Amino acid sequence: MASRRRVLLSGKLIYGDADLTADCAIRDLSATGARVRISGPVALPARVFLIEVRTGQAFECEVAWRRLPEIGLKFLSTHDLTTGDQSQHWMLKRIWVEATHRYALPQ
Repeated sequence: MASRRRVLLSGKLIYGDADLTADCAIRDLSATGARVRISGPVALPARVFLIEVRTGQAFECEVAWRRLPEIGLKFLSTHDLTTGDQSQHWMLKRIWVEATHRYALPQ
């Protein structure tokens, strides 16, 4: 079992044809999954992407459990949106870039 650490990170859930998003707070994180908190009713499908806004990591996930407003996610694959050719995940990168600008602190 992977070691889980408590965190409080900004996240984005992406679902549908990558055209639906929901803000979330990542509360626990491990190498194999995460616990996220969403605000408001969101009808998530069984598979979603989770973007950790600070690091630019995108996780393809399976919803493991639902106890609203919290959802448990099991990671199926990981994608680094900060490097390499993102042609396959261009929509995720676009959402991440927009989120980093939205959450950026004023200078």
